[in-house]
Amino acid sequence: MTDTKILIVVSDAEAGDAYVHALEEIGVSCDVAHSFQQMSEMATSNAYNGMLVDILALVRSSKEDKVIAYECINLFPVLRVKWDARYKRMKLSPLEQGYCPDTETALRYFLENRCKAFPARSLRNHTRKQINLSLLYCVEETFSEEHAHRSFTINLSLRGAFLHTMLPLREGQRVWLRFLEFADRSPLAATVRWSRPWGVTRCIPGAGVQFEGLTEEQEQEIGKILYHP
Repeated sequence: MTDTKILIVVSDAEAGDAYVHALEEIGVSCDVAHSFQQMSEMATSNAYNGMLVDILALVRSSKEDKVIAYECINLFPVLRVKWDARYKRMKLSPLEQGYCPDTETALRYFLENRCKAFPARSLRNHTRKQINLSLLYCVEETFSEEHAHRSFTINLSLRGAFLHTMLPLREGQRVWLRFLEFADRSPLAATVRWSRPWGVTRCIPGAGVQFEGLTEEQEQEIGKILYHP
């Protein structure tokens, strides 16, 4: 799995060394962030297939860091782990234990089935805010409200959005969006860059889409929402 790259988020040095060793034993490349602010900076500059998050680092983080943490956790495959300093071993969070009590097996499954299948990507440099906008989306260019699906954005930027959907959307698929709160409600084209199906993780199911054709009025409206709330 030499083509898989993981970002580890951990504040404890001993735990960090153990996590790095565990990944290197499997042949996986990794970087280490010692805070969630650093995680955000590294994920903006580099592309990753997933994240290994230390539970203690998450629990002890500030309210501001938790906002950053959960924003990133919603965008990447994540395995939550903890370091047992007494027995010198890595353990799973209670959620992952329910799926597989064996840590090594769970780690390999996470890397092979979730991270390897997830195209490496970085966080966008464009301003992105957690904003909920109602919209209709259609998989056909001849937009028909009768066949459109109701949805809403989880976050928004000038380049695209993370929209909630329970339906499977494939990477590279084109969809058409109609924002109900825009003055210009003409459908705009967007390309699915990644998709998260329902029931795979505790994260919100949906798809990250990149806008392909904003009208000047639509771009102004998004800019007003982002920069002049």
